Amino acid sequence: MTTATAAPERAPAPPAGPAPDAPSTLLPRIGGLDLARAIAMAGMLVVHYMIPDRSGSLADTVLESFSGRAMPLFMVLGGIGATIVASRRTQPDLNLLIRAGILFAMGVALLEIDTWIAVVLQSYGLFFALTPLLRRVPTVWLSVLTGVVAVFGAWSFQTLTDFPSEITIDSYDEPFRSLWVLVFTGYYPLFPVASFFLLGMVLGRLPLRSARVATALASVGAVLTVVPLVASWVAQQVFDVFVPEGPRGFRESTGGWSPPFNPEAFDWARLLDASGHSEMPVWVLSAAGSSLLIIGLGILAGARWPAVTRPLEIVGRLALTFYVIQVLATNWLSEPWTQSLTQQAVTWAAIWFGFWIFAIAWHRWLGAGPLERLLRIGTRARSRSTA
Repeated sequence: MTTATAAPERAPAPPAGPAPDAPSTLLPRIGGLDLARAIAMAGMLVVHYMIPDRSGSLADTVLESFSGRAMPLFMVLGGIGATIVASRRTQPDLNLLIRAGILFAMGVALLEIDTWIAVVLQSYGLFFALTPLLRRVPTVWLSVLTGVVAVFGAWSFQTLTDFPSEITIDSYDEPFRSLWVLVFTGYYPLFPVASFFLLGMVLGRLPLRSARVATALASVGAVLTVVPLVASWVAQQVFDVFVPEGPRGFRESTGGWSPPFNPEAFDWARLLDASGHSEMPVWVLSAAGSSLLIIGLGILAGARWPAVTRPLEIVGRLALTFYVIQVLATNWLSEPWTQSLTQQAVTWAAIWFGFWIFAIAWHRWLGAGPLERLLRIGTRARSRSTA
C-alpha cells in the first residue's frame, strides 16, 4: 500500500523582464564584430596613409574605392556596441554617458595635435551621449529616424556649410559655434553621419549570432553597395548631369559669428555625388551597404573558421588604442602625399603588422587594450560602489 505524498511547492514564476539595474546574462563576444573592426582598421589606415594620385590607374582606382568606407563601418559597429553595452551593463545610461565623456575628451585632445587626419572621436562621444535616449525608441521609429537623419543631412550640409570644420580647445570660447560645427558642418557632421550609428543600433537589436541574419546582412549589403553607385552613374549619363564638388571650402570667420544659412547653395545634382564623405544619399546608401556586407561576412567567417579569424579578432578588440596610436604617428612620419606609392604601402604595412604583433602580445598577457580599459571605468566604479 502506497502512501500519498504532498506535491512539491511550485516555484514562483520568474518576472516578465529583468529587474531594474539587474545585469543580463553575459554571452561570449561576437567574434565576427571584432573581425569587422579589424577590417575597418586596415581600411582606415589605407585612407590615411595611402593617397590616390588621381591618375586613373588601377592602383589609384582601388585606393579611391576605400575613401568613405572605414568611418561608416566604425560608426555602424559603434551603434551595435552601444546597444550591447546597454543590454549587458548595470546602470547602462551612466556607463554610456561616461564612455561618451571619455571619447569626446580624447577627440578634442587629439585635435590639438598637428595631424592631417580628421579626428572622429568627438563625434563618437556625441552619439554615445545621445544613446540613453535613442535606445528607448522603438525599432520601427529608430529605423525611420535613420533615414530622416540621412535625408536631412543631404540638405543641411549644402546649405549650412560656411566655416572651419574643426573643433579645438581654443574654439570653446564660442561654445555655440563649436556645437554647430559638431552637429552640422564638421568633417563628420551629426547629419548624416549619425545615420550609420543609428543603423548600428537597429542591427544591435537583431540576433546577430544567427547565420540566417548574418547571411541576410551580407546579401542586402552587397546590393546596397553597388546599386546606388550604378544608379548615380546611369543618371549622370542619361540626363547629362554634372555633379559639382562638395562644399569643402571652409573659410575663417572674422569678428562675430552667426549660424550661416544659404538655401540657394542647395544643388539637386550634388545628391548624385558618390564620392567618399560627400554626405550625399548615394554615398550614405553605398557606405551603409559595404558596412552591412563586411559585418555579415565577418560574423559568418568568425563562426565557420574561428581558428583562422581569431588573430584578426584580437586586433579588432584594440580598435580604440589603434586609432589613437595611428593618429599620434602622424607627428613622427613623413606626409604620405610626399611619398611614392611603394613608400606609402611600406608605411601602411609597418604600422598595421607592427600593431598586430603588439595587440596579440598585449591581449595574451594583459587582456583588454589600455584605452579599452579606460572606457570601462564606469563599470568598475559601479562594481566598487555595490561591493
